[in-house]
Amino acid sequence: MTSGAHAAAFDDVKGYLASCLRFEMNGADAQRGATPASRVRFALERCGPEFDRLERADGRRLRSDGGISPSTKAVIESVMGRSGNGFSAVRY
Repeated sequence: MTSGAHAAAFDDVKGYLASCLRFEMNGADAQRGATPASRVRFALERCGPEFDRLERADGRRLRSDGGISPSTKAVIESVMGRSGNGFSAVRY
């Protein structure tokens, strides 16, 4: 694969996780009345295959964030926001 094709495929994997998280956070199964941290945790559980696929695609790990990759953290932050919604209280 060329580097451009590889980058596009990697972006697709990040997009799949972002779409899944948005769907689970806003979908019919979203936990109404739950704390923001538990809603984020629930969405991450429901998006397990997409989460795992991105983790395999990005071999880097952040020890301070429970061992997730910087790419995964960036996708989660882009969907959930960085403050006021429970993201900081979630442990992976």
